Amino acid sequence: MTTVIKRGGRRQSFMPSKIKKALKGAAKEAGFSQSKIQALVNEVGNGVISFAKKKRVIKSVDIRKSILNRLNSRAKKVASAWKKFEKRKHGRF
Repeated sequence: MTTVIKRGGRRQSFMPSKIKKALKGAAKEAGFSQSKIQALVNEVGNGVISFAKKKRVIKSVDIRKSILNRLNSRAKKVASAWKKFEKRKHGRF
């Protein structure tokens, strides 16, 4: 089982559903159709989930980097929507 270390040092179990939900929201915000959203979630989400599951412990920052790297190469509009959400919610990029 993979453990995620959050920015503040708190630990929690890795939850793949959080990645998929966040990707769906960002793709929807970017104006993607339902079929494109599902394809992106499958491609990017499953890749990140596979990457994270190979680790025993992973930092949330590393998960974020993996997501954004994949989005930047496949769907820049979704990466931009992701960053805008982070800025609104957390005040950071």
